[in-house]
Amino acid sequence: MVSFKDLVHDRLPSMPVSFPEDATFDDATATWNYLAQPRPVGVVAPRSTAEVQEIIRCAREAGVTQLAIRSGGHSFEGGSLGGRDGRAVVIDMVAMNDIGIDREGQTATVGGGTLTGNLMVQAWEQGGLMLPTGECIAVGVGGQIQCGGYGHYSRTYGTLTDRLLRAEMVLADGSAVVVDERHNPDLFWAIRGSGTGSFGVITSLTVQLNTAPAAPANFFIKYPLTDTATFVSTFKALQDYSLHAPPAVNPMIVIWRERLQFLGSLATETDAERDALVADLREKLPPTDEFDIQPADFLETMRVQGLEDTSAPFYPDLSDVRRERREHLRYMKIKAGFVPEPFTDKFIHTLAAHAITQPADGARIQLLGLDPNAGPPVDATAIKSRGCSWLMGMASGVFLEETGDTATMVEMGAKLDEWIRTAYEIFYPYTSGGYIGDDDYEEADHGRDMFDSYYGVHLPRLKAIKHKYDPDNLFHHKLSIPVD
Repeated sequence: MVSFKDLVHDRLPSMPVSFPEDATFDDATATWNYLAQPRPVGVVAPRSTAEVQEIIRCAREAGVTQLAIRSGGHSFEGGSLGGRDGRAVVIDMVAMNDIGIDREGQTATVGGGTLTGNLMVQAWEQGGLMLPTGECIAVGVGGQIQCGGYGHYSRTYGTLTDRLLRAEMVLADGSAVVVDERHNPDLFWAIRGSGTGSFGVITSLTVQLNTAPAAPANFFIKYPLTDTATFVSTFKALQDYSLHAPPAVNPMIVIWRERLQFLGSLATETDAERDALVADLREKLPPTDEFDIQPADFLETMRVQGLEDTSAPFYPDLSDVRRERREHLRYMKIKAGFVPEPFTDKFIHTLAAHAITQPADGARIQLLGLDPNAGPPVDATAIKSRGCSWLMGMASGVFLEETGDTATMVEMGAKLDEWIRTAYEIFYPYTSGGYIGDDDYEEADHGRDMFDSYYGVHLPRLKAIKHKYDPDNLFHHKLSIPVD
């Protein structure tokens, strides 16, 4: 049998490829998270749908048993490189990143390797347009749109997944297909919420944009994290405001750096509307000396929220967003879940006792406020949880550049993990399952069913669709949809 390497070298001689013996391999497989450093069989970077098709034909002919698809490269468990135990050929979509904006129709058509931050810049600059995306904007559209995409404008404008109008895909048999409401509708349903890399290679996506808010602002309101009684009263006030706020308010409650923080974006259309909401915030929230409102244009609000307030504060602006490699290597563990109902008094008291023990830095809990009455019904897409009040997330994070050596970084990260695991168990009874966009193998701990957590009642239908389009399970990793 001819090797895959020989076949692609012969049939696609100009396409970038990298194998373990190549000097380019370390860079081709580089990723930002120390905890997710898989070593795949090889990496190929197609530049067109035709090249993707030929890659799959070569893989079939060479007997390759696992293909992984890499878009932004932000899988916390390394699924886009095949996973820790994988033996994958990686189809890296990094070169397929063209962006086309239709200003009149308010749509964008992008390549499968486009980063959300780059799309944001183009949509804004070519028509004052936007779409809701996840909080971190250095991730890939092709990956995030299959998971959900929840961020600082989700309460006003919904999720990224619900903006998908059409996709072009290459399937496991090498065929190129259109996927939308009329063409392969079962596959269109499946790719909207089932996580990444289960059904084929998304080479192009068309998404619905909307006009960006004309007078937005970011808000940052902080309270000292001191004693449980103060935490309880403040948290209750923040939750009550979030649950009853106008749709233009996009709130997040954050426990981080010795503060109970309330931050987010105002999607307002006029200065008067914005000023009224600011006054409402001041009136209804507990008083604090740390009350900061930052009016700005839409793109600046995204830069601040998407870069400065996440784990990636090193990009100077959105035009410089690019695929992360190892230039800011860090230890990062993440856990997340949907919370259907408002938090009870019992929960808030339990959380308070743990929150005031939070390490001074490196461990974070965040609660993104959602609109439980907005969006399509739960069976409209493969997203498991709809109608939730909150999307909870928590993470540990230590940068190598802060510690100087990997051993210290790992030791510090492991200690932080103990704190967030305890925090997660406090939240767990109140959640309706994990968020597949923040993939976490530990969702299977304590005798739990990881696939039920991420896919729930949708799993049988997803399995049937997987069996139809990829019966040999060519596209797989540890969290992909199984064939049976």
